[in-house]
Amino acid sequence: MYQCFICNNNTYNQLAHRSICMGCVDLLKHPLNSCYQCGNELVSNTRICGECQRASPYFSSSHYACLYQAPVDAWVMALKFSNKLNYSRLFAELLLPQQLDIDDRYVLMPVPLHLSRLRSRGYNQAYEMAKELAKPAGRELHNNLIRRKKTAMQAELNLKQRAQNVHNAFVLKSELKAQHIILVDDVMTTGFTLNACAKTLINAGAKDVKVLVFARKQLI
Repeated sequence: MYQCFICNNNTYNQLAHRSICMGCVDLLKHPLNSCYQCGNELVSNTRICGECQRASPYFSSSHYACLYQAPVDAWVMALKFSNKLNYSRLFAELLLPQQLDIDDRYVLMPVPLHLSRLRSRGYNQAYEMAKELAKPAGRELHNNLIRRKKTAMQAELNLKQRAQNVHNAFVLKSELKAQHIILVDDVMTTGFTLNACAKTLINAGAKDVKVLVFARKQLI
């Protein structure tokens, strides 16, 4: 018997998610059809959305566990701003099916925080997630991507400002030793931050970059 991390109820049904009961798993929502590349919900029965067809991002595919809406938004905020690091393990468990869909050539790389924000927060939630993701899959974890610009919080900006905010914000602090990379973050909204990271990696010689986030905020 286990105690659910979310509702604290005792449960026996812990086959795939040992931290959360199946009742709480059912709270996670998914779009019926989403773009293979950016993960945004599709209104037509296609594989790639019109936006990605017009301006293809630097990452080839997006993978996520659920949509960013209640109660998931509160879970993410607890990890990001309330020092609830045990949520990183929960998110990694819920992402295990998506991670196992990606072959073993790919290494994990967290989206970095600027050093000033890392010092004030004390941890990088994306790195904490990546550590938990690496354990069950036996993947390598590379942490040599850095944020050289002290960017504003993306949630406070409009679309144009978000794109400008992360332009040339990322660099590698050491030689890129992997050619197939999974970028890890907690939430994907517009994808500008992840795309800026992927651009840095592709320009440094990566052959393919995929995105793995816990939750995807839909834009339509």
